[in-house]
Amino acid sequence: MNKMIISLLAPFALILNTASHAADYDYDEQNIKKGCAKLSQYRKLGQKFYDQKNYKKALDQFQRQASWSAFCQSVGEEDTGIRVSDNDIDIANNNVGLTYSKLNQPLWARAWFQIKPTKTSQFNLKKLVTPKPNNDLTGEYASYAGFGEWNNITIKKRDQKYLIQFTGLWMGARSLLYGPNIGEFETEMPLHAKKASYRFENCQIDINFTYNSSLGNFIKVKELNEQADCGFGMNVSSTGYYQKVEPQ
Repeated sequence: MNKMIISLLAPFALILNTASHAADYDYDEQNIKKGCAKLSQYRKLGQKFYDQKNYKKALDQFQRQASWSAFCQSVGEEDTGIRVSDNDIDIANNNVGLTYSKLNQPLWARAWFQIKPTKTSQFNLKKLVTPKPNNDLTGEYASYAGFGEWNNITIKKRDQKYLIQFTGLWMGARSLLYGPNIGEFETEMPLHAKKASYRFENCQIDINFTYNSSLGNFIKVKELNEQADCGFGMNVSSTGYYQKVEPQ
């Protein structure tokens, strides 16, 4: 009798599971189309606020335009109903960079112009003053994570040392709907030093502060064993170049 009940319930459970996945897919599809349909709205509102010299509001709209342009292209025209070209993404990123310039935040502008080297971004980049080497390491550093989002390293002074705080993201295929995977760590470094490290079980991360005329003041971060468990969310990595985007 019990075996019969199990055999009858199993197909029912399978039907419920299949229906649940179908509902999730429909929810995703509806929200993706809804978000991508707003691309034109973000662009127009951003331009409107920019022309009005309301740069903070313009920045918010242009950042939405940049995020969703990259996201909608990755999903594809078949699922979004909208075709997004590489040029559309380039325009959106440059809109953000130009707005940061108007807000007197040239380091953030530089970072946005350097997401992908194009004729437009290189033209805008040349208008910015090259950052000078700075021995004060405090501030915010960023590395592009995708879909308009950034991995972040914040440097502060605490108890005669530098406190190094990392927050990294992995922008998965549906991350604008459900959020990214996240990884974090913090470590310390003497004030006179330019190198630090972080260790967690079999994970070791090297952190080097340096400078060049292209990135300005930046941090080179490398996970020495890419297969190690650093305690991050799935696919999150700290490896990369983090350019200074805000002084302390």
